[in-house]
Amino acid sequence: MSKVIKKVVQKPIDEKQEIIISELIEVFKGIGYEVRIEKGFFKGGFCLLREQKLFLLNKNIEPAKKINFLSKNLAELEIDTIFLKPEIRDIIEREKAK
Repeated sequence: MSKVIKKVVQKPIDEKQEIIISELIEVFKGIGYEVRIEKGFFKGGFCLLREQKLFLLNKNIEPAKKINFLSKNLAELEIDTIFLKPEIRDIIEREKAK
């Protein structure tokens, strides 16, 4: 008896969300963090590896969740003195307010 293999339907990539993700990652880089996007059984978070500041992010989570996770963690940091695009600052400020 043969197995039926179901194809997983991938959601279309939302370019706006991908741009926001890359801009949030640039903010992390601007404050001295290396951002790694990797596979695994984790959401992500801050990490210190041999005195190097890292931020890990799971490659397999949905773009909306990536944005939420990145902005939530940036809201915990002191980024008031850094120039951010208004849209990015709004996203982070909404997370701070929660």
